Parts: sequence; structure tokens; C-alpha cells
Amino acid sequence: MVWTIGGLMALLLAACGSTASIGKEGGSAGTDSASGVETTPSKGPVKLVFYSTSGWTPEAFNERFGDAMRKKFPEYTIEYIQSGKGAGLADLMAAGQQIDVFWQAVDVTIQQMQEYKLEYDMSDLIKKHNLDLGTLEKSSIDAVRALSDGKMYALPLVINTAALYYNKDLFDKFGVPYPKDGMTWDEVIELAKRMNRTDGGQTYYGLGTSITHNLSLNPQSVPYVDRKTEKATILTDSRWKSIFENMVEAYKTAGGAGKNPTQFVQDKNIAMTEGLANLFLNLDMTTLNWDMITYPTYKEATGKAPQPYPTLFGITSTSKFKDEAFQVLKHMLSEQEQLSLSERAVIPVLQKDNVLKAFGTKSKYQGKNFQSIVSRKFSPMPDKTKYDSKAQPIYNKYVPDVAKGDLDLNTAFRKIDEDMTKMIAEEKAR
Repeated sequence: MVWTIGGLMALLLAACGSTASIGKEGGSAGTDSASGVETTPSKGPVKLVFYSTSGWTPEAFNERFGDAMRKKFPEYTIEYIQSGKGAGLADLMAAGQQIDVFWQAVDVTIQQMQEYKLEYDMSDLIKKHNLDLGTLEKSSIDAVRALSDGKMYALPLVINTAALYYNKDLFDKFGVPYPKDGMTWDEVIELAKRMNRTDGGQTYYGLGTSITHNLSLNPQSVPYVDRKTEKATILTDSRWKSIFENMVEAYKTAGGAGKNPTQFVQDKNIAMTEGLANLFLNLDMTTLNWDMITYPTYKEATGKAPQPYPTLFGITSTSKFKDEAFQVLKHMLSEQEQLSLSERAVIPVLQKDNVLKAFGTKSKYQGKNFQSIVSRKFSPMPDKTKYDSKAQPIYNKYVPDVAKGDLDLNTAFRKIDEDMTKMIAEEKAR
């Protein structure tokens, strides 16, 4: 999973209001004061177990989600299991471990749940508890429905996307104007070429890259696999050509071997980098003089923002506390909690103006161009398929070879198509 851990922002929670008298031995029915939803008597003490294959630490989970859940529902025991050696999904399923909510990125969550028959359609719970999906980011909801074959196997709680960062000190050092909002990829790459140089024995690089997110979050919304034919799109969708050409040119401005967002933060000799929009939440960027601009657009898709990259939470088919789990998830989608997330520069899935305008206002990184992340409407996600998580590394594989001149783009595309055909056949045969 792409969300790395380490140094997440501390949780700054707003007051949570009163809670319903549910979840305790012999508890009576009540009403959730925040939502007005009638609750049902619990079956005794309620423990809700959250699990993800992302590898997030308990501290990270608590900062982003767990503490807010416990504050609102003190009568529930909220437990999080961190994946790791001996704690993979297969290990836990074999051991009969309780898992009430499984969560991961959009390209992983539902596929992994289906692999272990954990998927559960939450449509009836959505109706029962009056959750208005229309207030949530539309492309994320559409993606869930597509992956759920028209059902709702999960809910997005937060969103990620792609962003472009730059090192102000390097632009100052070489007297080059800072990048600006609204730049195209062609303009960014030309700027990166100017910043790719050697000075005083030190090599400086133009543009760091994150191949996976460049391809999977592309503003042109190109799918890896055609959902109807279940075949790779690399040879049939002409939009891949400009996406790969830009990626290869970016690689060339970083020594031909590429530089990643982590190196941008740590090495301080890379002028710009594309990366996930939560990079500053996951890495300590306090010693770097940085800022950000809107993610570059393509001349074929002028002005379009990148796609959203939501984190999905799905109640499992095996959970004995589906109602209680849904109440917790619904609370995390409340305006109160989504505003709190937005203030800390976690992209909210609730798309209300006041929530979006508050983005980053309580971040420890003040004076940054945070609105560059949320000021434009996300491009729609293309149709997702069960093959996407295994398609990503195949599409990524040959970019370095093309950048180094070891392969031409047409040959790389043919190799991608061959590898994809083999992978899809193997998946169908499982």
C-alpha cells in the first residue's frame, strides 16, 4: 500500500457531543445525538476489530481514526491489528481472528475482501442509518459501486491524490522563478531541465517521480484494464503515450535513474517532485523549505486535476456487530470529523465548501499552498477491475529502461501488453 507511515500529524479533535446508550451489557435502545439515528440494544460488550494490510502502526491508526472513534463511542472497545509477520490476512483468517472492519486503498480493499469472502453489502445499513452518499466525493462512491458490482462493499473515509512539491531554496540558489499553479507537464519538465545541473561539485536534479501514482492517478483517467474485455489498454488507448512520454522525460531530469519523493525530502538536492498529497504527513519536512503547486495538467486534458485515491473501510461478512461498526464509520463521515481531518490537511471525502476551505488551516506547516490540493474537482476514476493491483507494477516496470535508452516506448508497450495478458490469464485460472 502506498500510504507510508512515520510522523503522522497529531490528532486535533473537535468536541464530539453525547453518545447513545448502546454497547453495554443490558443497554437500552437510544438515539445517536449527532445523527438522529435510532440505535438498537447491543448484544453485550462490543469490541470492534479493525485490520488493514497497509502496515500502519497502531499509533498512526489512532491519530487518524482510532482516537476519534473512541471519543465518540467510549462504550465500544476499538481494537486495531497491525499487519506484519504472522499477522497477514491469510494468517488471521486461518486462526479465526475476529475482523469487523477491513480497510485499505481503493485498489486493494474490496479485492482482498473478496479473496477471503469477507465482502458485505452495506446498502441496507446506508438506508437504515440515513447516510447521504450524495455529500461524498462522487468519483470515490462510483468506484466503490463499480468494484462492488453495483453494491456497496465499503465506504471512503478519507482521500489522497497526487501533488507537486518544490524546494524553494534550490530555486533561490539558481535564480530560477518558482513553479506556479496551473502549469502543464510540458512546462514543469522544461523547468526541471533548467534545474538539472552540477554546481560546485554537487549534482542537482530537476524532478523526482512516483511512477505508480503518476500512472494510476493520471488526470486523463485512463484505466489499466478494459472492464468489458478484461484486456490491457496499453496498446488500445492512445492516451497512454503522452503519460509515458512525460514520465520518461521526468526520469531524464533526475539522472536517468529517477528520484523518489522520499529522496526529495531527505537529500535536498532535487528541485521538484511529484508524489502523494499526504507526503508532508508521512515524512518530517520541517527542515526543508518547501511549497506546492497544483498537479500539472496534460495538453490533452488542460486544467484537469488528478484522480482521488480514497481509503476504503468495509464491514466484513463475518462481523457480529455490523450496526455498531456502521455507526462508527458514519460518525467518521460526519461534518465534525471531516472538518477536523481537513483542518489537519487530510483530504476529506465530505465535499462541503466550509470543509474544503479549512484544508490545512491547523497543519503544523503554515504558509503552504494547501488549496492547490483541493481547489479543483478531482478527475473521475476510470473503471476499476480486480486486476488493477497486479497491473500497477507491470505498467511501471519498463519506464527506467526507456529513460536509460535500453528500450523504445513501442517495445515497452508490447512487453507490458504481453505481461498483462499472462497475468490476467493466471488470475482467471485461479
